Order: sequence, then C-alpha cells, then structure tokens
Amino acid sequence: MQAAGLTPHRDWIWLPAATAVAIVAAIALLVISLSATEGESLPPVIMLAALPLPLLLFVGTQTLVWNERYAFYAAILIIILQCATLRVREIEDKSIDLQILLKLGSVGSILMLSLTALVRRWPLGEAAEALLWFSFFAYMIATSTQSVQPAVSFIETVSNIAGFLYVYSLMRLLGVRNTVSILISACFVLCLLSIAAYILNPQLGRMSDWVNGAFIPTSRLTGVFGTANSAGAAAAVGIMLTVLFSGLSPRRPLFYLLIAPMAFCLLASNNRMSVAAMGAGFLYVYVMRGRFGIKFALGLLVAALGVLVMASFGDAIMSGLSRSGSVDEITSGTGRTRIWAVVIELWLERPLFGYGAGSAKFILPFHPMLFKAAAHAHNMYLNILFSGGLVGLTIFLTSLVLTLRRAWAKRAHKTIGIAIFYLLYGMTEPTVGGLVSFLSLCFYALPCLVLATRATASRSGGTASAVAPFRFVPQPYPMRSAAKA
Repeated sequence: MQAAGLTPHRDWIWLPAATAVAIVAAIALLVISLSATEGESLPPVIMLAALPLPLLLFVGTQTLVWNERYAFYAAILIIILQCATLRVREIEDKSIDLQILLKLGSVGSILMLSLTALVRRWPLGEAAEALLWFSFFAYMIATSTQSVQPAVSFIETVSNIAGFLYVYSLMRLLGVRNTVSILISACFVLCLLSIAAYILNPQLGRMSDWVNGAFIPTSRLTGVFGTANSAGAAAAVGIMLTVLFSGLSPRRPLFYLLIAPMAFCLLASNNRMSVAAMGAGFLYVYVMRGRFGIKFALGLLVAALGVLVMASFGDAIMSGLSRSGSVDEITSGTGRTRIWAVVIELWLERPLFGYGAGSAKFILPFHPMLFKAAAHAHNMYLNILFSGGLVGLTIFLTSLVLTLRRAWAKRAHKTIGIAIFYLLYGMTEPTVGGLVSFLSLCFYALPCLVLATRATASRSGGTASAVAPFRFVPQPYPMRSAAKA
C-alpha cells in the first residue's frame, strides 16, 4: 500500500506532463530549424529556455500534491533557499531586491505546500497546544495591522505560521525520521555554503566591525545566515539534531562528516551563548538517561567548585571570555542591557498590545539611546513583549509551557533538551520574528515533534533507525492508519 502522496506512474498528472514535454520539445525543434534558415538567434534561445518548464511544472505539481519523494527533496531545497542570505547590504536598506524576491518565493512555496497538506490533516484537532500556537500566530498577524510597516510585518508573520504548518506537515506526511533528515541535510548544506563564503568572500561570510577606525571583516563567521549569532545558533541546533535525533552512531564516519562543518561554523561564529545553551541541553539529556541521584550529586559538586572558582578568579575569567578583554562586555551582555532598558521603557507606553509585529526594526534603531544595529530586542521574550504586548507574551508562554508539559509526560527528553537550548539562547537573541529562518523552523519543530509523537509512535518511519541525510525513506504504512493509531 502506498503511503501519503502519489506515485508518478499512477498520477493523473503524469500523462499531461509527458504530453506537454513532448509538445514543447517538438515546437522547440521546429522553431530552431526555421530560425537556423533565417539567421535568427533569439527565438531558439527562448525556446531552449522554455524547454524545461513542463518538467518543472511536473516536479512542482508532484511536490504540491505531496508525492513523498518529491516533497522530501523539495523541502531541502526550499529551506536552503529561504534561509540562505547571498548578498551584503546596509542594515537600514529595506528595499526589495533579488534576494528578497527569492525568499518571498520560498515563503509562497511553503505556504502553498502547507495549505495543500491541511486537506490531508487538520492540525487543530490534535491538542490544545496546537490551538494555542495558532492563536499566537493569528494574534501576531492581527498586530501587524498596527505596525509601523503593516505590509512587511504581515508578510513576516504569515511566513512564520506557514513555517510552523510546513514543519508539522512534513512530520505528519513524511514522518519524523524524514523530517529530521531534511533539517539536518539543509543545515549541512547551509554550513558548507557558509564556510565557502567565509574563505572565498569575507565581505559576505564574515561579520564586519570597527577595527582601528575602519569597518572591516573580522574573524567571526556569518556565512549565509546573515549574522554571526544566527550562524552559531543554527549550527548548534544542527549538531543537537544530529546527535540526539539522527540515530547515527559516533563510530560511523558519516556522523563526523555531518558534524564537522556545523562545529566549524559554531566555533568560527564565536557565539558564546549558543555554545553554553547547547551544553545545557546536552547536559539535561545526559542527566535524564538514568542514575539521576548520582549525576545530581556530581552536578552540585561541580557547581560548587564553579562558584568557588568564579569567586576567586571571576574578573580574570570574564575578561578572557570577552572579545574585547573588558569585563563590562560580559556583564552588559555586549550592550544588550542598554537595549533591554529602552525596550521596557517603550513597552510601558503600550503595555497590553505592544507596537505590532515586526515594529522593532523600524523603531529601536532610531531611538536616541541606541544604534542602527539594534534591529530587535536581542531577547526572545522582550521582542514578543514589545511586538505583541502582555497579550502576545502570555499566549506564547502558555503555548510553550503546555508543549513542554506534554513533552515531559511523554518522556520526550531529547525534545526538551533542544527546547532548553532555545529557552537559554532566547535570553540574548530572538528566534520568533522576522521572516521565517532555519532557527525558527527548528523551533517550530519542537511542538510539532510533541504533537506528532502519537501519530509516529507505531510507525517505523520514526527515528528508531539511523537517519539517511539526502535520502528519502518510504513510510511503510498509510498516513490515515497511523493517524488513528
């Protein structure tokens, strides 16, 4: 029996697509032969360019109807196109260029695929958590109408709900195992592209900063992720997915082949919070694997020693951890405390509903106490508070708490481990807001993993066996049967 999706040789679209390819090929050959006799060169070029269009139409249609294999490879490509930034421009430049058009096209593809997936499975019937998450997105979309730039904010918030639906659809129609493979594969490619940009194009691949009066690329990697912090966080999430969910043994070379570019990006980005949050997530998973009492006692001992060391050599350690050699860089969160103070001051003027989704980038950089790089609150919770007020933050935190409670009840400690990463990393950077990114897609994967646990528990398409990056693994049972399990 065939799982979700359609097979090419049985689809209604197969015959029309094959016929279309044949017709266009015949017309192209006729135009080329006629143009050759008349000395015209433009018509053949146009026809040759149009030749693959029916094939692209066929592939796109197969993806749109969720043919599993096509949907799998299309997901990797769409996520890469959506998340990669392949040009450099000033922060204050908000014009629409080819890069933006490419991202908008990817968002449109994600939205279309998500809507077609809803025909197969309506997620709001899953649990109260799903309804709350959709309430949060719907509320943020509503707040975009009062934003400084309503059109931009609307597109950004729609892209996030589309991303949430897309990850959910991937898990329900392709299985958790294939979804994990998609995310790991996309992260692997994005990290390889980032390393190439870091080496070959420093203007794109490295963070620029003021050094001796000159604004030049530094040693911090930004790659194709846009910022060094985003690069480090995405690489950290990729590592956690590979270690916790791939099922690959550390004895296999493939494990290290996948980890290597992610580890390089994490270290080269010099993102300390990502390293610390990743370590906390791994530590939680390790502690919850058993022998909790011994590990807890050992943890208390290590914590006590850490407090003792910090009390004795705290200034020296923080100076060593800072990039500038100043203790103030650590204690101020690299200037974040100043941003947070302004955000709270402005929020108090609109405490209930905030300033609207996406407004931070149009307000904070122009505040007299801040600077143009302060395009958001540099804190996930404050960013939501600033955009959606107390109402938005309450819905978000309630959704998050209920999701974590369900994960705890299901003993989904690996999922909680990645959630811990986001909870800690969110103290210094936002993960919700702006156009959907790799980091936000993986964040939305957390509630989707919890919601998909029931449907995938009885399927061999879960993560019991090792993930095969870039290779689709067919699901053995129909989706309908799995959903009823």
